[in-house]
Amino acid sequence: MSKNPPAKNLAILAYASSIFLYIHLMIFIAVFGISIILNWNKGNTFATFHIRQMFGIAVIAVIISVFAGNIPEDQLLLPLIIITLMVLLALLGLVSALRNQQDLLPYIGKHFQQWFTFIK
Repeated sequence: MSKNPPAKNLAILAYASSIFLYIHLMIFIAVFGISIILNWNKGNTFATFHIRQMFGIAVIAVIISVFAGNIPEDQLLLPLIIITLMVLLALLGLVSALRNQQDLLPYIGKHFQQWFTFIK
């Protein structure tokens, strides 16, 4: 097994915050925010990579949560499916972080790395 990269625990904390998507969005944002603050301008490329991936998932989850209030009650299954998909993507990223790898999330991971370059 390869040596653990620096700040691996911050990457894992970012992904672990996805568990809180089902409990409450504000708890999720707080836990995820801690990982961003602890990594801010530290130059940990491993943690930065995974925090950008999770930030993209968080943005999608927040957008879905905001617009879920405007969806008729008979169609609330769609936001639940999307949030569940985001949690599954977060778990996929968590497995990648636990294996000391920097695997992009399917379909959207490369975009997250390009869009969120302000996370350093």
